[in-house]
Amino acid sequence: MPPNDQIFMGTAIVLSCAAGLYHHRWFLEQTPKGQRLVRRFGDSGGAWVLRGLLIFGIVLGGLLAMGVIHPVQWD
Repeated sequence: MPPNDQIFMGTAIVLSCAAGLYHHRWFLEQTPKGQRLVRRFGDSGGAWVLRGLLIFGIVLGGLLAMGVIHPVQWD
């Protein structure tokens, strides 16, 4: 079982990426980074790039919470 702080961080990453996925239109329309994605990839392309990044974050957060991947620890 991974440490509690690792479970918390992984869960927080999953929840924040899921919230971003739910509000992806707002992000693309109202933030400078979202508008940059739309300028670079177009309306539908920018949405797909953002969705892909957020799904990648959900997968990584889930793997972190399950203990499959481990955070970097400095000595």
